[in-house]
Amino acid sequence: MVFRSPRVDAGLMKTLGHSAIYVESTQADIHGIVSQLIVAVGSPVVQAMAGTKDGTAPHRWAHPEGTGPDALEEQRLRLGYRVWMTVESIPDNATALTWLRSTHPELNNQTPVAFIKALHAREIVEVAEAFASQQGA
Repeated sequence: MVFRSPRVDAGLMKTLGHSAIYVESTQADIHGIVSQLIVAVGSPVVQAMAGTKDGTAPHRWAHPEGTGPDALEEQRLRLGYRVWMTVESIPDNATALTWLRSTHPELNNQTPVAFIKALHAREIVEVAEAFASQQGA
């Protein structure tokens, strides 16, 4: 099964498959990742994913010349980016955002953001892929 995520790159739409999403999430510049996440899900969600109490941190991290997150925060943000790229491909972006913020029985009644923060990568990626597939992505 191939999961696809539309990405805008220099004004051109491209589709990323499951493996490409993983590669992009691990190799993309962290400042760009944070910037895209802020636009897509909002700074408070990015802050929660990273596990920081500093509400201004996501904006500092998004700035190309700003400070970056520490190693643990960066791992969480890269996982959050991977999850978001997986679910954002569904036709209704609002549904994807609601899914990210809501509790789910398959996640022990926790939110995807909580699983991202805890770095439960395998579990959250599997659930995100299943959700995207069910939504017709």
